[in-house]
Amino acid sequence: MTYDASDDASDDDDDDENDENAEDIYLDKPNSSYRKLVGLLQVNKKRKVDKMKKENVDINKTDKVDVAKSDLGNKEVEMKYESGLQQESGRNKKDNGEKKEREREGKDEEEEQGKAEGSSNEDDEREDEENEKDEFENHFGDQQKRQQILNSKVTMIEQKQWKLINYENASLKQWHLFQQFNKYQDVLYTNRNIENSFELRYIYALHALNHIYKVRNRILKNNEKLNKAHAAGKDIDEIRDQGFTRPKVLILLPFRNSAMSLAEILIKLSGTDQQENQNRFFESYGITPEQEKIDLKKPADFLETFKGNIDDMFRIGIKFTRKSMKFYAEFYSADIIIASPLGLRMIIGTEGDKKRDFDFLSSIEVIIVDQCDTLLMQNWDHVEHIFSHMNLIPQKSHDCDFSRVKNWYLDGRARYLRQTIILSDYLTPEINMLFNKQMNNVDGKMKIKHHHQGTILDVNVKNIRQIFTRIECNSLSEIDDIRFKYFIEKILPKTRKMNLSHVMIFIPSYFDFVRLRNYFEENTISFTSISEYTNVSDVTRARTYFLNGKKNYLLYTERFHFFRRHHMKGIHHVIFYALPDHAHFYSELLNSIQSSSSDKNSNEKITINVIFSKYDKLRLERVVGSGKVSKILQGEKKIYTFS
Repeated sequence: MTYDASDDASDDDDDDENDENAEDIYLDKPNSSYRKLVGLLQVNKKRKVDKMKKENVDINKTDKVDVAKSDLGNKEVEMKYESGLQQESGRNKKDNGEKKEREREGKDEEEEQGKAEGSSNEDDEREDEENEKDEFENHFGDQQKRQQILNSKVTMIEQKQWKLINYENASLKQWHLFQQFNKYQDVLYTNRNIENSFELRYIYALHALNHIYKVRNRILKNNEKLNKAHAAGKDIDEIRDQGFTRPKVLILLPFRNSAMSLAEILIKLSGTDQQENQNRFFESYGITPEQEKIDLKKPADFLETFKGNIDDMFRIGIKFTRKSMKFYAEFYSADIIIASPLGLRMIIGTEGDKKRDFDFLSSIEVIIVDQCDTLLMQNWDHVEHIFSHMNLIPQKSHDCDFSRVKNWYLDGRARYLRQTIILSDYLTPEINMLFNKQMNNVDGKMKIKHHHQGTILDVNVKNIRQIFTRIECNSLSEIDDIRFKYFIEKILPKTRKMNLSHVMIFIPSYFDFVRLRNYFEENTISFTSISEYTNVSDVTRARTYFLNGKKNYLLYTERFHFFRRHHMKGIHHVIFYALPDHAHFYSELLNSIQSSSSDKNSNEKITINVIFSKYDKLRLERVVGSGKVSKILQGEKKIYTFS
């Protein structure tokens, strides 16, 4: 693949002129011979690193690197570690005397060395268990100690003085990610996919159950302590171990099929002997084999997301006791609430509604948002509305024993102790805003990002020029108008002048879709349109008109493609009004051109045009790759061509 950069958007009428000023950068696609060579070089590099570790035994003992951070691939840690190795190796000559003394320690020293170099052993497991207890106690434990540091930490958070950790490589092992959850820090993980989705769900289900059982055990022990003190007629210091209400964990999911998958994991992990209302739950959240409609022609991620019951209106409370768990428990007697944003929004309501309730969210200590990218395709306003009603002072008492309510609940600071875990396939500005405004944990927050290779490498169509045009804008509030103006003044007139047909215009935003549709209607342009609100018969008609060439343009939304995933036929040219959030939609649509272009005039060139701005950085990064996004956004030239 060749990567070109051209000068100005206004000079793009003449393709030959752009080619003269182009600079070429060669990109190797996956599974190429170059990739195999890189793999061999990595193997050799690993052997050299292993050899270096053996030669620097004493260095490894003194410079202990955190295993979780190492697996995260934090570049800063790696750089510090490598520089540390160089500094220590420079001091080896001065430390020869110390080395000899350590060598005399014999087998004991070798055993300690083995523990440092090995994976995990019994002592490490015992230490992890102790650390696990410490993390819970540190976060929700001693009221006096916690109150002493809470004020200063809250002040730092409000002034945004915390240290943010960004991990570029999001390949985490199961146990290491659980350790991050167990530290009760806020975690944003943006590398969820169909391969690790079950593993991630298993991890946060284990963390949620772990938290519920610890909270219950503490309350039971304190109840026993109070009963003994009252029986002996002794006074006891105040015990504050509860919230306003019982629910402690909230899990937001997009569909009932996800809720059923999570419930099966909870049943397995809880080890309960009895599950009340289990049959009712599986009948309501599952479907019969006759109802299951599977189209194996659809992509794997579509089949995984939309298998089973895809109703997005649900909410359920689950109560845990020592030997049983109960589905459909009333919210105020439940430990875990599993719901969709729409299902919860129906209860929370809006200001002015006569019947609304959100007091059950007042004492949530762990909130988990899974498949966040799918929630973005539904209605993101519901998610923001839920977060705005989290950890508020309840309007009613709900039989609360205020003498045992934790101080930070009474002070209205529960949101600073709440842990928020967000799992998504990718990062968006909406998720970033949630991370910045709603994730205010006093123990810190962690954003785990993915280094993207770029889905443009998955495009298999030959002899096409993919033209990326940057539009300049200094204000986010003006970007929609500037994009629209550029499209109707530059892109559209050019395609009409060339008499192009079979042109798909891909539009991520429904508001932009409506705006373009109105413009095409007002100017009597030959077009048809498909959006998420188009009924089945109109979709069929639009696809037929576009395939047969009766309509030159097809306006097509990203949400429709996400929910229906049709293989669109008849595409000869594509205009991306903006890049899709789902980066694989880019290569997916372009690869459909290969079969569509077989019947068209061989003299007509395939054209791909993409409009982007600096505010599209996250989308652009997923398409062109993390290594090239900065150059494309900050370069002097405004047009970049991949061919």
